[in-house]
Amino acid sequence: MKRRDKWILIVVIIGCSACGIAMVADLVYGAVWIMRDLKSMKARRLVLLYETDHRELLEACRNLSMQVATGRLEPGSYRIHSDPDPESKQFPQLILSLDPLNVEVAKDGKVALIMSPMVMYGVRAHPENYEDTLTNPFKYRDTVWGIELIDGLWYFDEDFQKHPEHMKEVEESLKKRKAEDQRRRLGSLE
Repeated sequence: MKRRDKWILIVVIIGCSACGIAMVADLVYGAVWIMRDLKSMKARRLVLLYETDHRELLEACRNLSMQVATGRLEPGSYRIHSDPDPESKQFPQLILSLDPLNVEVAKDGKVALIMSPMVMYGVRAHPENYEDTLTNPFKYRDTVWGIELIDGLWYFDEDFQKHPEHMKEVEESLKKRKAEDQRRRLGSLE
């Protein structure tokens, strides 16, 4: 084998090795990112469902609707979680603290907080006097995958399509939370 051929073989071997190492590193990084997102997804669901004041969240979303209606904000999808869009700096603090992946603001005033790229879940808020608030917007064929948290604010979760029993558990937990909140309010009035 000629000296030149040996060098070509060495360069090809080194190049293939470098590509292989880069691909493995990319796969490991992706797997770590997915596992981290799945862990944080559970915690963020709990915060969104049980620790967030839904009335305040609805007001924050309606604030964005008003910004669109008055022309201070363009309808569209705004990144929040990583590499946030500059316009998101003017969003209400409650929305920013929930750290959604995207906030989608529609021309008709609907606002959706998309929480994860892995499993589609989040909330959708309707503006005041929105005509279609009585029907569940998260129904596909006979499968319902959304729960009305309060009038005008819906929680949606793609996981409910595969596991309807999870939706029932969440509904029961939310009923308990509402009852506890109501008892606390009545207790503070006395």
